[in-house]
Amino acid sequence: MKNNIAGQTAIVTGAAGGIGSAVVTKFLESGVNVVAVDLHQQALEVLIEEAGSTRGKIITLVGDVTDPSLATRAMELSQSEFGGLDILINNAGMGSGMVPLWEIDLETWRRDIDVNLTSQFLMLKAVIPEMIKQGYGRIVNTASAAGMEGHALSSPYAAAKGGVIAMTKAVGKELAMKGVLVNAIAPALIGSGMLDQPWFDEKTKKQLLERIPMGRVGEPAEVAEMIAFLASPSLSFSTGAVFDLSGGRATY
Repeated sequence: MKNNIAGQTAIVTGAAGGIGSAVVTKFLESGVNVVAVDLHQQALEVLIEEAGSTRGKIITLVGDVTDPSLATRAMELSQSEFGGLDILINNAGMGSGMVPLWEIDLETWRRDIDVNLTSQFLMLKAVIPEMIKQGYGRIVNTASAAGMEGHALSSPYAAAKGGVIAMTKAVGKELAMKGVLVNAIAPALIGSGMLDQPWFDEKTKKQLLERIPMGRVGEPAEVAEMIAFLASPSLSFSTGAVFDLSGGRATY
């Protein structure tokens, strides 16, 4: 694939995480200007330091993606600093403890839905009107294999990611004639920061790894490669779709 995204502008949420930082790095090396959004200021500062001298420029925005004002601020920043927006990568998210549904409290349920699903809705709502005006846009929503299959002991996360998939399909149809394409990725086990969470024990990792025919976890850089394609003009006849990143685990 030719690198044809140089000079474009992207918002990347969860930019300082494993997948997010790989996407930001890929974009900057490709000449994309990036508004990097994350909850952790120190991690964003590290991201800027690691970016070094690249073709693209990076500015950061610290905030909680469940805050309705953050999406608007990100959009305004992309316009004031870079003159517009071409790409949205809805990547921010979080996992939760391995607990049966009937033992989950309402606060935990709402938190997981807000972080993993409602935050993506807020970003979509903020950027889509401007993309419609310019007649072009590429949006990639991060879902999960959990949203396709339903993972036992992860019902809030699975429900949220299933919601991302359904939302992607719906808004993809709504925008199909407007030059704005919306797709999702559904990673399985990726070697990112989520694997370092205390509730993600070795037994759980082993069980999930055994379900991957390739016999290994995916790498954030591999996810970034797919996202870069889905965010490019090279993608022209796919919208509302879900792209697998599971090492052969999902074959449907």
